[in-house]
Amino acid sequence: MTDPIDWYFDTLPGAAFSEALQGLRSQGPVVEARALGGALPIYYIVGYEALSAAFRDGERFPPAHAYQIISQPYIGETFMSMEEASHGVWRPPMMARFRRRAVEALGDGELDAIAHDLIDEIADAREADLVPTYTHRFAFAVICRQLGLPRDREADFYDWSMDLMFGGRDAEKSRRADLALTEYVLPVLHDRRREPRDDAISDWVHQEVGGEPIREESILAHIRLVFTAGATTTSDALGNGLHALLTHREAWETVTRDPDRCEDAVQELLRWNPPVAAQPRFARPDRDIECAGVPIPANSSVLFGIHAAHRDPEAFPDPDRFDIDRKPAGLLTFGPGLRTCPGMHLAQQNLRVGLRTLCERLPTLELSQPGADAPCGILLRGPAALRARW
Repeated sequence: MTDPIDWYFDTLPGAAFSEALQGLRSQGPVVEARALGGALPIYYIVGYEALSAAFRDGERFPPAHAYQIISQPYIGETFMSMEEASHGVWRPPMMARFRRRAVEALGDGELDAIAHDLIDEIADAREADLVPTYTHRFAFAVICRQLGLPRDREADFYDWSMDLMFGGRDAEKSRRADLALTEYVLPVLHDRRREPRDDAISDWVHQEVGGEPIREESILAHIRLVFTAGATTTSDALGNGLHALLTHREAWETVTRDPDRCEDAVQELLRWNPPVAAQPRFARPDRDIECAGVPIPANSSVLFGIHAAHRDPEAFPDPDRFDIDRKPAGLLTFGPGLRTCPGMHLAQQNLRVGLRTLCERLPTLELSQPGADAPCGILLRGPAALRARW
């Protein structure tokens, strides 16, 4: 079939993305589309019920297979690219600092302090691009706090992470990003061997998995994973949330009057414009399958359309309306099922604190170029800029 949209690499800013997805959904819950300039057929799951079932079906859509192809060549082997037996052994110790109990113990205080420090740097200027000055730096500063990394290069972290995540687009940029990140991390890792602290890197360098010490390369791979899969998406989600609130002034005024309503705003933004708009997967490699009545050949490229499913009117009434009173249930943002995002609790805390602090400190905030700064991207989605004044 011929499709003018490249469902991997086009950007489709603002409402153009949802409009294009509506066209796909009109054809059914699973639609054959194209990527890589039309060269690659993909099966795009755009219906809510079909996607909810697919996330929980490791037989038809084995999750490790996708990570082995897409991310392992660039970030190394992590628990996400391991088969289920090894995944179950490695995930708990590697993600202990990111689980619900650890996040609740962290509390909002340290995150509040990070947010206030960043706002202090720009408040007197009365205008700024909030992406490089706030959304990127806040998300990575929190991850650095959990890992135990210093923050002096946080402005570079997003670029390094994106170059690693999309290493297949430019292998040389990915290699340079890996060298820079490794050079930055290794001295910290060696220091924690000598003098452990209260952080994830200290845990890992003094921990065993399966009766064996964790190798240095495994630690580096998991740091790359936390940056690429965790901090970048949280940064994009914070940018999406700010754009949504600031282009829906009634919602912005609601949260500035009552900052506790930021929790409602977070849940709606995770439905309305999730940072992982579509997640690449593959059909099982050894036999043909079927999804929602659509035959899918073995090893076919598949897109788990999270954004599309969240705009399915059969699951969410009036789905294109941003409504912080909605209280949506059953969100697919963090991949329910076999590989639910282990950082989901920290991510939601980041979003709540990051939005609430801006509401309290800069209540007159407004976007200078809301149309030009609309979120964009087909796989990962976020604003490239948020030029604002107050």
